[in-house]
Order: sequence, then structure tokens, then C-alpha cells
Amino acid sequence: MKLFKRSRLSQAILLGTVFGSGTVLAQQDEGYKPEIAAPGPIEEVVVTGRLKSVAASIVDERIEIPFSADFLGFEAIARAGDSTIAGALRRLPGLTLIDNKFVYIRGLGERYSSVTVNGAVVPSPDLARSVIPLDLFPTSIVESIKVQKAFGSSTPANFGGGAIDVRTKTFPKAPLISFSVGTGGNNISHKGLEYNDSSIKPLPDEIAGAIARYQGDISQSNIFNTENDAGNNTTAQQAEQIQRNLMLALPRKIGMGESLDNKPDTDYKLALGNSWDVGYQWLVGGSLSASIGEKFRNKDQMKREIGNPDERFSDIRRTTEEERETYSATLGAEYGNTHAVGLSYFDIQHDVKDASISRGFDSNNTPADGRQIIGYQTRTEERALEMYQLTGEHSFEGLEYLYNWSEHLAFLEPLRFSWFYSDAQVTTDVPNQTNYNGSTNLATGFTQISPAPAAGQHTFLELEDEEESWGGSFELPVYLDQTEVTVKAGYAASEKFREYYQYTFNVSTTGLSSSVLAGGPGRVMSDSVLGDLDNNFKASLGSNFGTESYVAARKLNAYFGEMDVRLSEKWRVTVGSRWEEYKQALLTVDLLDFSGAAVQAQIQALQDPNQRFAFIEDDWYHSAALTFSDYGLFGSEEYQLRASYAQTVVRPDLRETAQVVYIDPQINQRVRGNPFVEKSDIDHLDLRAEFFYENGDNFTVSLFYKDISAPIETVRQPGSDDNVVLTYENAKSGDIYGVEVEGLLTVPADLIGIDGFFVSGNMALSDSEVEIDTTNNVLTNETRRLTGHSEYVMNAQLGYDSPGGIHSASLIYNVFGERIYFAGVAGNDDAFEQPFHSLDLTYTFYPTETLSFSLKVQNILEEEREFEQKNSSGRNVTILEQEVGRSWGLSAKWSY
Repeated sequence: MKLFKRSRLSQAILLGTVFGSGTVLAQQDEGYKPEIAAPGPIEEVVVTGRLKSVAASIVDERIEIPFSADFLGFEAIARAGDSTIAGALRRLPGLTLIDNKFVYIRGLGERYSSVTVNGAVVPSPDLARSVIPLDLFPTSIVESIKVQKAFGSSTPANFGGGAIDVRTKTFPKAPLISFSVGTGGNNISHKGLEYNDSSIKPLPDEIAGAIARYQGDISQSNIFNTENDAGNNTTAQQAEQIQRNLMLALPRKIGMGESLDNKPDTDYKLALGNSWDVGYQWLVGGSLSASIGEKFRNKDQMKREIGNPDERFSDIRRTTEEERETYSATLGAEYGNTHAVGLSYFDIQHDVKDASISRGFDSNNTPADGRQIIGYQTRTEERALEMYQLTGEHSFEGLEYLYNWSEHLAFLEPLRFSWFYSDAQVTTDVPNQTNYNGSTNLATGFTQISPAPAAGQHTFLELEDEEESWGGSFELPVYLDQTEVTVKAGYAASEKFREYYQYTFNVSTTGLSSSVLAGGPGRVMSDSVLGDLDNNFKASLGSNFGTESYVAARKLNAYFGEMDVRLSEKWRVTVGSRWEEYKQALLTVDLLDFSGAAVQAQIQALQDPNQRFAFIEDDWYHSAALTFSDYGLFGSEEYQLRASYAQTVVRPDLRETAQVVYIDPQINQRVRGNPFVEKSDIDHLDLRAEFFYENGDNFTVSLFYKDISAPIETVRQPGSDDNVVLTYENAKSGDIYGVEVEGLLTVPADLIGIDGFFVSGNMALSDSEVEIDTTNNVLTNETRRLTGHSEYVMNAQLGYDSPGGIHSASLIYNVFGERIYFAGVAGNDDAFEQPFHSLDLTYTFYPTETLSFSLKVQNILEEEREFEQKNSSGRNVTILEQEVGRSWGLSAKWSY
């Protein structure tokens, strides 16, 4: 039974305005053929070098597809020592990993990248971002990863810097048993904060019942009037007791203490599978896998206010405990090389428990006053992704009876048809987030909770996101003399419905004595203190940010066609078009309004012809690519020259268009959606030269340019330094251009006297510009770089494969240039996230064919995340510093 009830009238308005039945885009990848990643060829190269084959495998599949893309196979990921997809993607050209979760492509923020699973659109369990955090996917369930950087018509048109497709494993063709166990830690996370979480559901039943009974108003006066109107003869003291009981029903085990010793990281993975011949050319199989992990991390921060950083700052101690569980199952059947169907199930759970204590000063509490403010925060977040996927691939090859029936149909023999269906549901529950404000007298050391109308807040949040997608495509090669023409066409659709509900319960301590408020929230909210009616606590509902909840829906239908013409062995032309119809509706919900006024206001707002609460858009998106292939240039075994042009769009996420405030847990900042933010249309131009050599070495140079209409930018809203709220705005225009260089080089043994070393790396150099209309806002700069864009991204790897294949090691370096975190206002310059120099070491020992041991050390340089901003006086201020620490991990794996 749902704890938060959706408004039936709001739901009816939403669905009636947008669509009767709906659907978001997903499609089968044009170049994906399961047999490409078959284990046979991969095993043949292992004897000559593990990591070398890892780096070389990046270029294997991209030669055959018409649009620029990079690939990683599961063997490549696993043998390089990567436990998650996120870690592996750092080595691909122009990609940067943020917080070990989110990927930036070509220096652009996660807004300009999309993630699909087996070609299907999947909602994200992350509360503050629309893209899936890639550290959720263990390598044990991954077959390969595709990063496409040039748009093709069979790709979703919501395409910016690039599109990532995670392609999961099908059933194994041979018996599979694999088990691994790992441990690890972090040098700054041996000890930290902890608290006993007593939350079991998003909202206590007593409070939910009181909201309904007292029509969203739990003040003592309204309780008194409501009970007496119902004939219950309630006294003022009884009304106070009713309200106090609601406070006593809150999850109140929120006292924080110092942990004696955080447990080391743990990681367990298990995979089982097999296949069987069940008849003539029939093969059926299945697999099961599980991954369970837990880790503790300290994420201490130092925040400084831009206007007066010496007097207004806060030192934050923060500890995060993460638990992850991933379960998957696959079933499949194949008939020869002509038919294959598969069913996959995934269940990913990610629970985070966060505790922090902030100590510092603001405009009302300065060092000169001798009074320090303290903020206590606890947060439990439970995220889950459950997904079912059904896929099929079919060929008309071998259907002789069809061709005998009519010779005119013989041309259909090479026809291939593929289809998919995906149903995914994401839930995010915050059973209890607490924020309590206090202060300390620096002279005496006396600490207390502040006497204030909302000294304490308990937030209960529930997000449910359902996304269903389906589609199919056919591919037919036609041979005309010396020309091969491949015609491809298909349909893709998806529909999404989201419910986001939030209640805020305020605890007022106004007028209470210092003796009652002494100590932290654990003591003040204890049974003995809170239960005493002589202590005049008060309660209320609602935040100071306006409506906190919304319901939303979107539907997308897409048709696409593509023609790939091989004019000769050297020349290839690919053209395609995609039509998408996009429908969206989003209505805010006031859970405390029982009068219907909020719903009537929504109905009235929908009459405005300029409203963006509910709308329908459709457009065509075109793509074209020209490829020239030959041999011998610069001594290459094969080389390709590519040129492509495309038109795409980047749409704002639903949460970005909802006028509600949420907390970005990664940076602990408030963010408010903007209902008037619009899509950004993009024109792309890509040029690419790829050179491949016989020994696996390769070299690639890419040029790219993107013209962005009305780019969506993150800006800070006007307000005081201690009330930072970020939001989204459309700029006038923007563009980005740059060059990418990547390569793999075997180090000659006679040069260093040792065989088995190689170097690989890539660098992206780019620049961008966005023009913003500052007429109706207080932004400082009218022209600047795009939010999230880095002028350079560099990845480098020094790898070693022992000649006998027993040892493999790599030293991996990554750095990105400074990028705009948010736009500055009121004369303050833009805020920049500073470069982060990441240096990691991976070593794997293979004593037998079935056993391996791995060591990983991350952030060897012990870099910190830093954000800087120049204030209106010209002073450069480090507004945020966050510790990361050096992490290490050990693992052992046995597989058969």
C-alpha cells in the first residue's frame, strides 16, 4: 500500500492533458551483434598479453559501424581490474568520471550524455540526476559498452556529447561458475560519524492520519477546533498532547556519535550459468548472478561564503555508508544462426546512510560574537531499480519454402528483424532526513539547539518512476552490381510516469529554556525531554520553499529510416532521418491543500498559451556520414576517414522543470527546478581519422563542432550568501568545438630491455561559448563557457603484460580542466570546479587459468575536490573543498 496518495484530480488533469496512453524512446543498436563478443577470439589473444588486448579491443567493433564510436568488451573491463562500468569508462577518449559514478563526454556535463541498457531508456535511481550512476552496474553482468559520439538515426535524438549503451550478457554458451570476494578501505575513513537509523517507512502512520484528519494543519488551535467540531469535547491541554504525540511518532534515533572503527569495504560476486542442446539446432540456456557490497567513506567539506569568506564559513564532518546489491537472471533460446530470443531481469538496490555535523559562522553568528552555529543532519536514502527486458533477433535465411512459393521474394533472404520490450521501475525513498540547528558558546563550550520556529525539520520523501519502452527494426542488404545498399528502418516508443511526494515536519523550539535545549538533537528529542508537556514544543508542516511535490508524465514515439551505401571497397555513405513526437505534462501537488485551490490554480495556469506545464512537440532529426577506407597511409594496415553531420536535441529532465526544491546529495546543495526551461537543439559536425596497425597499435584524431540553441545552464538564484539555491535557465546560444587525439603504442622490447609494456592515452582539447540574456536576471557574465565544460580532458595509461600472461598491471592517470559549476550573480564571477588529478594503480596476478588476485589503489595523489569563485571585490575564494582520500582494494576470483 502506497504511503503517499496521488491526487486523483491532478492525475486526471495530467493524463487528460498529455495523453491517454503513452511512451520514451529506446532502440536496438544498429551495430550490435551478439556473436561479435564471442569468447573464442578473445581467449586467443590472452596468451600474448592481457592488458594489451584490453586496450586493442576498444577499436575492434568501431571499424564496422558508420558513425564514430568507442567500445569496451567485458573481458577488457574485467582483466583491467575494473569492478564497475564507471571505472572502465575513464580510459575511453574524452571521458571524465565524476565521483566514480557519472561520465562527462567531450568535456560536457552529464546533461549532454545519455545512458541506455540494451538500447532501452531506463530511469535513474539518483534523486538529483537523470542519468544512471554507472557504478551501480558490476562488470559481472556486462557484455560490452558502446559510447557513440556521432549521431545516427537509430539512436535516440536526445543526444549531446554522446550516448552510452550498456549491453548486458546473454546466457553463456558453456558452463559458467564464477565467484569473487574483495575488501578495501580509504585512508581518511577509518573513523567517522554514525547514528542508529530507526526509519522503516517514508511517513509514520500517526502523522499520515493526522494530515488527513486535520486537513494539513496540525497546529494546536486547529486540532482543538477540529476535535470540538467533531463533538469530542477536547481541552486545550488535550490538543497539545495530540500534537505532542505526533512529534513522539517521529523517527528520533538521530543522535550522532564517533564510530570506534569503520568496517572495511566488502564485495562479493557470484555468477552461474549453462546452456543445453535440446534438439536440431536448438540451444537454450540461462544464468544467475549476484553482487553485494558495502563501504564507508568520509566526505568532509569546508564551505566559505563568497562575500566574506574569512568571517562566514563552515567546517563539515560527513560520513556516508553505502550498501549495494545487484541481482540478475537471463533466459534465452537460439535456433541456428537465424533466431534468438532472450529474457533478462535485473534488481539493483543502493542504500545510503549519511550523517554530518557542520560548525561555522554566518552573518548573525560571527567569531567576534563568540558564538558558533552548528548544523546536524542525518539522511537515509533507499534506491532501487527493477527491470525486465525481452529481446529478439530473427533472420529469413533458410526459409526455402518461402522462396519456392514466390521467386519474387527471394531478395528477402538476408532480411534481419530485431525487437525489444523493456519495463523498468525506479523507487527512491527517504524515510527520514533530519536537519537541526544549534549553537556553541566558544567561551564556555555550552552547546544547545537553537530556539527557533523550525529549529528541527524531518523530511519524508518518496519518488516512483516507471518507464516502459519497446520497438523494433529491420535491416535488409540489397546488392546492385558493385554496390551494396543496406536499408534499415524501425520504430521506438516509451512512456514514463513519475510521482514525487515530500512532506516536511517542523519542530519549533521558540521560547524553550537553555536547560531544555542543551546538547544535540539526540538528547533534545529524547522521550524524557520531548514527552514533558511543560516543555513547550510546537509542530507544523511545510517548508519555506513552496510546493514540494509533483506528478509528471511523458510520452515519446519515434520512427527512423537509414540507408547505408557501400559505393566501393573504399567509399561508404550513410544517411538517415528520425521523427520524434514528444509529449510532457508536469503538475505540482500541494499535499497540504484540502480546499482544491491549488488544483484550480493549476487548471488556470494551463490556459496560458505560453505555459510549459503540458505541451506537445515533434520534429525531424537528420544524420549523414561519409567514410573512406584504404590501406598503407602512415604505414597503417587499415585506415578510415569519416565525416558526419547531424541534428539532435537535449531536453530538460522532468525534475529540472518541476518548481520544487531538492537536495543534490553529491554536493549537499539545494536545487530548484524551473517550469519554463526549454529544450536545446544541436547541430553536430564531426571529422575523424582512424589508423590501425597489425600489432594492435592504433591512432585516431577527431575534430568536432556543436552549435547549441538555447542551452540549459545551471545558475544561482539571487539571495544571501548563506542561502544558496541553484536553478536552470536557457541561454541565448552556445557552441563547443575541439579536437580529440587517442592512441595505443607497444613499447619495443629492445628500447627498454623488457617485453610487455605498452602506453595508451587520449586527450580532448576544446572550447565553448554561451551567450545569456541578463535583462531579466542578475547574472554577472553575459558570455562565458558552457556549464560543466572542461577545456581539456586527458587520460593516460602505462600498461604491462608479462610474456607468460601471469602478471598484468597498469598505471592510469586522468585529469580534466576547470569547469563552471554554476553561473555567478550580483557581480560575483562564475564558480569553477578545479582540475582533479586522478592517479590509479591496478595489478592482477593469474597463478592459474581459473584463479586471479587483484590489487587496486585509487587517488594515489590524495587529490581533493575544490570549487573556486571570484567575488565582486576581485578576490578568488575557495567556496567548497571536499576530501576524497586514497582508496585501496584487494580481491580474489575463481572462475570456470
